[in-house]
Amino acid sequence: MTEWYTTTGGTPEEQEAAQGRLLGEWPDAPLDRPETCEMLLEVAREQVVVYAPDPGTAEAAVAAVLERFGLTHKLVDVLAVLELDDLTDPPRRYVYAQLQQAVNLWNAGRVSSDGNLGDGAFTFTPRPLDRTIKSIIRPIDGKPHVL
Repeated sequence: MTEWYTTTGGTPEEQEAAQGRLLGEWPDAPLDRPETCEMLLEVAREQVVVYAPDPGTAEAAVAAVLERFGLTHKLVDVLAVLELDDLTDPPRRYVYAQLQQAVNLWNAGRVSSDGNLGDGAFTFTPRPLDRTIKSIIRPIDGKPHVL
């Protein structure tokens, strides 16, 4: 079972576990600012969900292809491989994208007036929902797309 990152909700023990999970993957998470941290995770999750393909549409497309080839009995297996078997659980790549997007959003909010983060020669300009995160959400299949 894959779960979105969060820092709130549930019992104090569940909150502590959720925060520990987050810190395990993002040691610099701003847990000293709990409202900001949770807001970053929520915004990142929403951006991932909005950018991601609609799972209902994906399931329907897979079902149509399998039906065309007489393989409708394989639908459950194919959906499991595509992580569409339980539409209430997000695919792992979406959860990873949420984490990376939250980091990007946090860094974007900490940039200097010239648009850079860091000091001296070690600077970078964060780009929220950048190409890397988009490719995590919608992997590139390597096939040419022709209109």
